[in-house]
Amino acid sequence: MELEGAVAVVTGASAGIGRATARGFAAAGADVVLAARRLERLEEVAFEIERRGRRALAVRCDVSRLEDLEALRDRTIEEMGRADILVNNAGIPGGGDFTALPVEKIDEVIRTNLLSVLWGTRLFLPSMLEQGHGHVVNVASLAGRYAVPGGSVYSAAKHGVVGFSESLYYELAPRGILVTVVNPAFVATEAFPHTDKPDRMVMKPERIARVIVDVIRKGTAPEVSVPRWLGPGQAVRVLAPPVYRAGLRRAVKGGLTKPTD
Repeated sequence: MELEGAVAVVTGASAGIGRATARGFAAAGADVVLAARRLERLEEVAFEIERRGRRALAVRCDVSRLEDLEALRDRTIEEMGRADILVNNAGIPGGGDFTALPVEKIDEVIRTNLLSVLWGTRLFLPSMLEQGHGHVVNVASLAGRYAVPGGSVYSAAKHGVVGFSESLYYELAPRGILVTVVNPAFVATEAFPHTDKPDRMVMKPERIARVIVDVIRKGTAPEVSVPRWLGPGQAVRVLAPPVYRAGLRRAVKGGLTKPTD
């Protein structure tokens, strides 16, 4: 897709990957709709984007509320005219001992990390189909491909995003709409600082943002892992389960992953 003049909607745009992605789109010539719960943060990014000569619209939106997503869609169409790109990026942590997690926390994680992706995509698709083009990028996680102890609910949500994205890609590609799931490994953000891990293993949000912008430019689909070398590990999980499980136990024992991830 040509990004000059395109309209990109980014959720979770007040910080981390979302904010970096919004900036990346603006730098590439796109107009951006920024959505998140903290309006003042969004307005700061919107002001920065407008100084670059691009249009920016800040919309307060709690993606776990269907009515907020409906309002986001309506304002996008009314004020920007269309949406060429939707980046479902908003997410929250959801780790911990499953038997100790309150039911309310489970509901919050699933609504924010999974249901919001389905809802947001469903709401923006009709206009994309009508215009005959569009690209949906769903930011999942390598937790959507690898299940680790202490992350059952978070992994369930991210596995759901991966499965949904791949299935929808095959459904919509013949109709001119691309769907891509981006699976980052450890990224240092406000919600996921990863201060317990070696610096060499933790990426900056800007790296993921560059990948997302590149995915749109090149029409890459249906899945991208970051870093790419971690993607083939899925084959080990499927073809050699004992080897995969032994490696995972070693990673957990060595502190690579913890229940709070």
